[in-house]
Amino acid sequence: MSAERSRFVVSAEWVQKQLGAPQFRIVDASWYLPSHNRNGAEEYARGHIPGAVFFDQDQIADHSTGLPHTLPSPESFAEAVGKLGIAETDTIVVYDGPGLFSAPRVWWMFRIMGAPNVFVLDGGLDGWKAENRPLETDLPEPQPAQFSPFFKEERVTSLKEMRDFVEAAERQIADARPAGRFTGEEAEPRAGMRSGHMPGARSVPAAILGENGRLKDLATLRAIFHEAGIDLTKPIVTSCGSGVTAAVVTLALESLGHRANSLYDGSWAEWGSKKDTPVETGPAAKLEVALPEPLTAHVTKLEMTSPPKASLPVPVNIQTAIIRATEIPLPFYRFLYRQVGGRWHWYKRLRLSDPDLKTVIHDPRVSVSVLYVNGAPAGFFELAQEPDNVVEVSYFGLFEHALGLGIGKWFLLQALYAAWSTAPDKVTVMTNTLDHPRALQLYQRFGFSPVETWDELVEPISEMELLQMLRNDFGAI
Repeated sequence: MSAERSRFVVSAEWVQKQLGAPQFRIVDASWYLPSHNRNGAEEYARGHIPGAVFFDQDQIADHSTGLPHTLPSPESFAEAVGKLGIAETDTIVVYDGPGLFSAPRVWWMFRIMGAPNVFVLDGGLDGWKAENRPLETDLPEPQPAQFSPFFKEERVTSLKEMRDFVEAAERQIADARPAGRFTGEEAEPRAGMRSGHMPGARSVPAAILGENGRLKDLATLRAIFHEAGIDLTKPIVTSCGSGVTAAVVTLALESLGHRANSLYDGSWAEWGSKKDTPVETGPAAKLEVALPEPLTAHVTKLEMTSPPKASLPVPVNIQTAIIRATEIPLPFYRFLYRQVGGRWHWYKRLRLSDPDLKTVIHDPRVSVSVLYVNGAPAGFFELAQEPDNVVEVSYFGLFEHALGLGIGKWFLLQALYAAWSTAPDKVTVMTNTLDHPRALQLYQRFGFSPVETWDELVEPISEMELLQMLRNDFGAI
C-alpha cells in the first residue's frame, strides 16, 4: 500500500520533466545556520538545478526590525521576485540543500503573497545530486516579470498578537525548535536569549516531520501532531528560532488540510530576547486529543472488459432522475459524499482542502452524476477517465433513505452504462471490507472480476474534525 503524501511536495523526476517549460520557475532557497558549515549562495554558484534562480532570504527581508530575515512588505517582495523573473501565476518549485529546512519558508512566503501553485522539491538538492540529475553553473539572467501580490495578512502573527494569544490561551502554539531548546536544557544559539518556551506551547520539532529531506506521509504527520497534544480542528500558530523551520510545521499542517494556521514571524529571536515576555521551561503539559483508532480494510480491485449484458426496468411508483452535475459546488459534493459514504468510512475526499478537491472533481476527465428520487438527492456516482482508455468508477452509492426502495441494482446499471458510453477498453472499481457487505458480490454479478487485493489503513474522522469541516462548508454557502 502506498502512503498518502503531501500535495505540496513534488518529486525530482517530475521537476526534471518540467525544466524549460513555460511559466515553470525553480527557486534555490538554501539558507543555513552557522552550525551547518554550509553557504547557500556559494553552493548555488558551484552547481544548481538548471534554470534555478537564487532566493536570498537575508536580503529579501524587512531590515528595519533588527530581526533576522523578517517578512518583507508585499511591495518589496513583489519587486524582488519580479526581478527573478517570477510572476504569481507561475508554477513555482522551491528547494534547499537538505530538502526540508529553509525551502518551506520561501514556499510559505510565496503562498501568503498570493501565488497559489507553489511546491517543495522532495529530497532537496542533496537528493537531486544523489540521483545524478543535471546541474549547471551558469547564472541565469531571467526576464523581469510582474508579480502582483495578494497578501494574506491573517497568516502572519505579530508580537502583539502573540502576547494576546499566550495571555488568553486561545491559540495552540506549535514550536519547531529542537526539544532541548524548547525545554530549556540546551542554550539558544543566539547570544542573550533566554531558553524555554511560551506558556501553552507544544513541541513539534521540524526534524521529526521529515526524514532524509522528505516530508513524512500524512498518516504519520497526524500521529505526530496528536502525540504532541495538537488538535488539528483548532487554530494553530507555528513558531521556531527565527521563523524559518516554523514553515516546515506549516507545510505539514497545510498538507493535512489545516487552514486555520499562522506563522509567528519574529519567533523565538523576538520572544526570547524580550525582558517581559513569559517563558516556561521543562516539557509541555500535553493535552490529550482524542484520535480514533485506524481501521484495517481489505481492498479488492475489480475490472470488466465488456459492457454489461443485464437489463433492468425503471423503478415503478417512484420518480427518478439522474443528472450530471457540471462544476458541482464543493459543499454540495461533500454533502453527497458524507450522506453516501458516512456509513462506509469514506474520509479521503473530506480531508481535501477546497483547492485540492476542486482540482479533482472539476477535472474535465471526471464526471459526477446525482440520483434524485421523488425530487430529493438519493445517491451519486463518480467516473474518472484514466490513462490507457480505462474508466474508473471512483464512487457509487445511495443515501440511507433510498435503501430498500429496490433501486440499487438499477442505479448501478445506469452508472455502468455511463462508464461504457465512451467505449473504454475496460472499466475498473474498488471496494473494501468496510463497504456495504454485499458490494463485492454485486459488482461481480454485473460482470466485474477481481484482479488485485491489498490491506489498507483507514483513519476515521473524529467528531471535532467533522464538525470543523461542516463549519467550513456552511461558511462557504
